[in-house]
Amino acid sequence: MTVTAVRLHYLDRVRVLLTVLVVLHHVALTYGSFALWYYHEPSMGKPSPPGEWDRLLDLFLLLNQTYFMGLFFLISAYLMPGSHDRKGGRRFLADRAIRLGLPLILLVFAVIPLAKLPLYRWENARAPLTYLNFYLRELEQGPGWFLVTLMVFVVAYTAIRALRPAPRRQPATPLRARTMIGFAALLATLGVAWRLLPLERVPVVQFPVPDYLPQYICMFTAGVLAYRRGWLTAIPARASGWGFCVAAVAAVTLLPVALAGADTSGEQPLLAQVAHGLFDGVYCVGMSLGILGLFSRRSAAEPTPRGRFLSANAYAVYVLHSGVLVMVSVALSGLPAGALTKFALAAALSLPLCWVVAAAVRAAPIGRRVL
Repeated sequence: MTVTAVRLHYLDRVRVLLTVLVVLHHVALTYGSFALWYYHEPSMGKPSPPGEWDRLLDLFLLLNQTYFMGLFFLISAYLMPGSHDRKGGRRFLADRAIRLGLPLILLVFAVIPLAKLPLYRWENARAPLTYLNFYLRELEQGPGWFLVTLMVFVVAYTAIRALRPAPRRQPATPLRARTMIGFAALLATLGVAWRLLPLERVPVVQFPVPDYLPQYICMFTAGVLAYRRGWLTAIPARASGWGFCVAAVAAVTLLPVALAGADTSGEQPLLAQVAHGLFDGVYCVGMSLGILGLFSRRSAAEPTPRGRFLSANAYAVYVLHSGVLVMVSVALSGLPAGALTKFALAAALSLPLCWVVAAAVRAAPIGRRVL
């Protein structure tokens, strides 16, 4: 007997949460120490008054990066086998090419050029150059790296399915502790080994942080297995508590070791790299299990109209948020406030505006089809 596919409404709510975290992540990059966003106020605008709590933005970025995109890959993978089963390989691949490829084109040739305008003005004031030369000099995917990576995974999954018959979906089985411990050990081992490699970038995909590639592959694979074995329909009641506790212990014990001892070039000693790899694996599994367990218990009911609005437009928010966020941040640039205050204001303004813009774009038939 097989299990009939049932829509897990709580996963829609987790996707909304992760989309919110993506926006907040980029807001934190705007005002934090790392100049890795299109508009970085500490280096491009008027420096904010120094605050002793501003480093919290950097800590948020580090903790967020460790799990949230991996969980995105897991949920994306969970939704794929059923779609492939219904549509067949060719139709499934064509559909994914439209749903991932067209938004990527929109990102690269419309959203990112808009988001990079402040950076162009800042650079042009120091060394005049045309905008076309500026943009083509560093043609990039931006947040579209996730779409490119997911498309690579989709092609690989479709190729594997073409070579072997689809396994039957098994009756839902509880997600056992030994399974999660083994998976955390696998992620930690791969994380340590990968960090010890002298890798600066990954071909084709412009990863913001290449250190997390093994995690993304493993989380995607786990999502496919979770669908076939019904794991996400039978998460134990205590899983969320254990998951958050494990993540907290990893943050208290492993993270301080991982962040200690870096020299002026940013190079970490061997012990710190090992600790960082271990932390990545344990924290990712702990936070993912905690969030999935919590939402599966508390948010499994049918969505409200507001919930359906948030879920329906979450993907469009991911694709479009860069331009909205930069516009809001530039508008707040003259405000004489600290980094944390501006982070809170920019987040409060950007999040609802992102959903409004996303809904407006999706109001058009092509927008709804693609996003």
